[in-house]
Amino acid sequence: MAKYPSMVITKDGLSMIAESQGGQGLIFTKVTLGAGDLNGGSIINLTDLIDNRINANITAIDATSRPGQVTLTAVVSNSEVDAGFHAKEIGVFAKIGEGGTERLYAYTNAGNYADYMPDKTDPVNEAIFKTTFVVSNAQNIQAVIDKSIVYPTVLEMDTAIKKHNEAEDAHETVFNCYVKSVTEKNGTVTVTKGDGSSTTFNSFKLDMCYPIGSIYMSTVATSPAILFGGTWEAMPAGRVLLAQGESEWGVEYKAGSTGGEHEHQLSVGELPSHEHKATVATATLTGDVGHIAHDSQYGMTVHTGVFSVTTTSRGNGDSGGSAETIHFNGSHGHSVNISNTGNGQSHNNLQPYIAVFMWCRIA
Repeated sequence: MAKYPSMVITKDGLSMIAESQGGQGLIFTKVTLGAGDLNGGSIINLTDLIDNRINANITAIDATSRPGQVTLTAVVSNSEVDAGFHAKEIGVFAKIGEGGTERLYAYTNAGNYADYMPDKTDPVNEAIFKTTFVVSNAQNIQAVIDKSIVYPTVLEMDTAIKKHNEAEDAHETVFNCYVKSVTEKNGTVTVTKGDGSSTTFNSFKLDMCYPIGSIYMSTVATSPAILFGGTWEAMPAGRVLLAQGESEWGVEYKAGSTGGEHEHQLSVGELPSHEHKATVATATLTGDVGHIAHDSQYGMTVHTGVFSVTTTSRGNGDSGGSAETIHFNGSHGHSVNISNTGNGQSHNNLQPYIAVFMWCRIA
């Protein structure tokens, strides 16, 4: 924590004290912080800070608590500090009269005991500086105060609250704004304030907001019976709400009716119309499918495979040799098997959802 020596009044400060004896007011204008090193120099001859960095607006002045002394309170923020620095210097500026020239009134330097003030990229809470020094005529002291940035200290707040509470009429106006009485009659509530004025409005009625049959939904498990009264029962789990009446696709839904499925297995009638095609390749017969042996005397000896033979033969010695008729019967069939696919399982039948607590008022 920074340690600042006592404030030293400069030559300009002493001059302004003398000038204020002539009846012109001494006006404190600002408190300034800097990063300069004093290096053994004389404070009394300074007319400005060695390395002026930021101005602190004066928020309060007390020239009555101690005779011949004045206490200034200023608030410092780093919201406009582009480069961090050690706040070694503190200077107080003042002027004589409204048209006077602003001059350095008092100065102090903490040297190596100063705190570091970071730049605006590292925001810090606004710091409050208080400094007290001697003046000759405290009754003629003023300060330029920016009322938009007045930050009272805890002590100042406690003092102001104590002073306020001790006043006999301190809370009269405040109490007039608060409720004096609340009355209910015929479904209305009348609120009367301390000043006698009143406002009437309809009171809450459960039947007006949630008549029997109403549905209440929430992401919190607290029963509406606790919140509003009445008798409620939980809605069946896993069911969504559907508007009653005849739909645009011609289906009528009666209030209170149920329907729908969590999962559904398609029936044959629900399958899309489709067909199965099979192709059988042409087969070539190979190997010994049958042969014929000829006997010139007795006719034909027939060996059959996949065909049959009918023969007509002539006797031995008949002219013209033998004559025969051969009939081939090669008809046969091919079997084609088509395998089944699919497991016949039910499919999920739910739209995307968010589960909530639901109750229905029954009494």
